[in-house]
Amino acid sequence: MAKNSAIRAWLESTKTQGMALGLENTIAIIDHLGISLDKTTIIHVAGSNGKGTLCSLMAASLTLANASNLLFSSPHLCRVEERIRLNGRPTASSNFDDAVSAVEAAAQKLSIKPTFFETTFITAMIIADKFCPKYLILETGLGGRLDATRCAPADLSVLTSITTEHTDILGNDINQIIAEKAAIARPGKPMIVRQMDTPMFNQTILKSASNCAKLELGEADVKADCHFVTIPKEVTALDEAEILARACFEVLSIDASMIADAKAKLNWPARMQVVILETGHRFILDAAHNPSGLVRVKQQLVEQGKFANDDDRLSLIFGTSPQQNLTSMLDEALSICSRFSSAEVFLTKPEGGRYPPVEPDELALFDWQNCRVHVHDDYRTVMEIIINQEPEDVGNILSIGSLYLQGNILSYLGKDSTEELSLLPKQSN
Repeated sequence: MAKNSAIRAWLESTKTQGMALGLENTIAIIDHLGISLDKTTIIHVAGSNGKGTLCSLMAASLTLANASNLLFSSPHLCRVEERIRLNGRPTASSNFDDAVSAVEAAAQKLSIKPTFFETTFITAMIIADKFCPKYLILETGLGGRLDATRCAPADLSVLTSITTEHTDILGNDINQIIAEKAAIARPGKPMIVRQMDTPMFNQTILKSASNCAKLELGEADVKADCHFVTIPKEVTALDEAEILARACFEVLSIDASMIADAKAKLNWPARMQVVILETGHRFILDAAHNPSGLVRVKQQLVEQGKFANDDDRLSLIFGTSPQQNLTSMLDEALSICSRFSSAEVFLTKPEGGRYPPVEPDELALFDWQNCRVHVHDDYRTVMEIIINQEPEDVGNILSIGSLYLQGNILSYLGKDSTEELSLLPKQSN
């Protein structure tokens, strides 16, 4: 069904509100709309790395078990409906537009100007209220304590790996960031916590769990019940997600028998995604967006880059939004390139991000050592240059640095249909 251009224009206008942490606007609109999810089990996930993979794996597992579910995640790759997946599939444009219209009407009635993220989260809540899924999985946008998703009455909260990120908003101290994310704990409810070696980690978590009540949400002043989960070293991001998913399902008494099957079939776009064109060009897309995330998947990316690559050549496409540890990110990218006999680097700009991207000329100032470097503002130019060469001349093509860039590339390649953006292949549902 065609999109409602007027409501999409209003949704786009909410981006002018920027990013604002706080619960007041979201609470007011949800209360005004009378949203109730009493019959839905809600799982709320926060963290720096791995939360999206965990959320998608749980949603795929529930879908394979024929348990109705809705997943809210962000950001989106190619189109905004991806943020709201019903049983693994991006919601229909008509459902999305109807829900956004309800948010707009409520916002006008209450004289509130919600942000884009608040609007899409409330949209997800409206759709959940309409379809009454058995399970609702919520991925935190930023932080936790003041993220709009904290307004949902979750039955289980989950913390994945936490690193120093968004320091301009969350603070420079790692334990301050941990406390912000751990504040998604719900009074009297369980919280699964990925164990970390950070000094004072457990104490910080337990302190947050003991003081997690939000009185403005009518929550009782009792502590959350923490369950710490140890992750073995050297496991993949997907293996880690499986361990955490099993812990979540055990706590909620959910049948976990489909997790292994879901893990094997999961299609989580732009996360270690391989796209092979009819021309023979082989793309590897990954959305690791910070140095620690890239470190976790680096070995897998190298292995994928060397697969079916007799000449051991790599073409790296890199573009990124501003980040505090940019040099560290570039160091890791160079480390990947150094594992190949020859590597060419294509520096470009992602489109669609919250912030203006880092200029490719700035990225080119980095010491790329023996790599041949190309600078192009438009990622389309990069794609044309690569695809117009023979596959053996460019080797495997790895794109990293920005989730938005991976979405740009998928759209360019025409890999952005509902089916291709669904968590499970059609035959798996």
